[in-house]
Amino acid sequence: MNFSDHPNRATIQVLRSEGGETHTIPCGFRGVEGKRLTVVSREYLPPRQTLSVEYSDAMFLGEVVACTPEQHGSWRTEIKVEHILTGLESLMNLRSRLMEHSAPQRTEVFASSFCH
Repeated sequence: MNFSDHPNRATIQVLRSEGGETHTIPCGFRGVEGKRLTVVSREYLPPRQTLSVEYSDAMFLGEVVACTPEQHGSWRTEIKVEHILTGLESLMNLRSRLMEHSAPQRTEVFASSFCH
């Protein structure tokens, strides 16, 4: 299964303890029931692994509860969701606009204060 072509594609972000780097895993979003999120990926994730899952315009933060094998070398991972952040696209667009507008203004104010 190619998760980049999956109709419900999502991304798992796992923080690695060595060096504080994140490991990105493409996956397919299966759904949410109560506080349980289910995804399918090509990688086994151990129980109690903390991670985030980005899907659509939301980020789910949680911990792996179970990871079981599926067909064609895939793993079905159940995650206990602790927090859900929504509006990610809106926040990213706002941040981009603020950074575009604030950088030139700061430069102009900074430069004009030394010119007078």
